[in-house]
Amino acid sequence: MAIRITQNQISGNFQSDVQSIYSKLAKSQQQLSDGKRISTPSDDPFGTGQVLGFDRQLAEVKRFQANVSESIGYLGSADSALDSVTSALQAIREKATQAANGTYDTSARAAIATEIQQLKEVVRDGLNAKYGDSYVFSGTATNTEPFPAPANTYMGTANVIARRVAQGQSVSINVPGDAIAGPNGTNVLDMIDQLVTDVTAGNSAGITTGLGQVISFTNQALDVRTQRGARAARLETTQTRLDLTEERLTSARTDVADVDASEAYVKFTQQQSMYQAALAAGTRIMQTSILDFL
Repeated sequence: MAIRITQNQISGNFQSDVQSIYSKLAKSQQQLSDGKRISTPSDDPFGTGQVLGFDRQLAEVKRFQANVSESIGYLGSADSALDSVTSALQAIREKATQAANGTYDTSARAAIATEIQQLKEVVRDGLNAKYGDSYVFSGTATNTEPFPAPANTYMGTANVIARRVAQGQSVSINVPGDAIAGPNGTNVLDMIDQLVTDVTAGNSAGITTGLGQVISFTNQALDVRTQRGARAARLETTQTRLDLTEERLTSARTDVADVDASEAYVKFTQQQSMYQAALAAGTRIMQTSILDFL
């Protein structure tokens, strides 16, 4: 028995075929437009899982990069501040050495004492250094000025701030002020005040003692600078490794999630030709005349 193909069947099949071709064409056009091979999970469920995994890893790497950047900034600010402190202490040492030789009169010693007092404020400024809005040497009390004038008392905490810079790796990014300046009552600022008193009075023994303390505090600050410098060097190595990891993950994610532009364009062109051909063929097939009904 012959099967009669009705006009409605031909029309329905044609519309279904054209719609299918058009959907693929629209998908290719979208991929060319936004550069994404995967727009919804249904496009590639396995690939979607890979992309989500890459995104989680990249987010973690970016957090580590931010922590490393902040850590390097903190350490850089600390190094600059300690450079200022050690330079001021060296100048104090030179002034005190002049006053210790016993050839200066009261007026000259008073002038030297005034210079040392001014250098004390340079030391204070260094100990009150900031990174952004945070005080570098206040421990975890980063909003508190560690050595507010005119007193010499340390107002920060003895705790350090730590940042995670890699899996299982944390680094302390600051140094409490009392670890550099010494305990309240006998810290470097107290020592300078005593030295000013001894210079003013011409107390040679006291000046000699003060000189020894200046040298001790200077060496302590230099030791901290050395430790901070080594830590900064390690962090720069970590930063380079994280940058390479980010580059690798980004490339892998791109391979999965993004389209190859040239390949997508060829595919789009082919589907566009198929769509136009289907429309042309459909137009010829769907043409009817009175003879079709006889």
